[in-house]
Amino acid sequence: MPIRFIARLNEYDKKHLGFYVPKYVADFYRLEPGRYKGGFSLSHGEMTSFGITLTPFRKTLRGRLPQGEGKRGSIGEVWIYRDTWIAPKKPAA
Repeated sequence: MPIRFIARLNEYDKKHLGFYVPKYVADFYRLEPGRYKGGFSLSHGEMTSFGITLTPFRKTLRGRLPQGEGKRGSIGEVWIYRDTWIAPKKPAA
């Protein structure tokens, strides 16, 4: 069963769109930074599935969508499969 919450797409960087994970969702489900399988369902019915990368941002997490997915300012439902978590790669020192 996926974790589901409502989010608005905004600019992540020049090529990607992203969203913020509400703090109560991240805390309740104990989400950690890394990569998850999931997707985004728009209000008009369009649905896409892809890998979602979550990174730490202030006191919550921030998600990035693949390039070319979604439209800026769209509101939709994000769904994440928590059991598909892949830890982020550690930078070489």
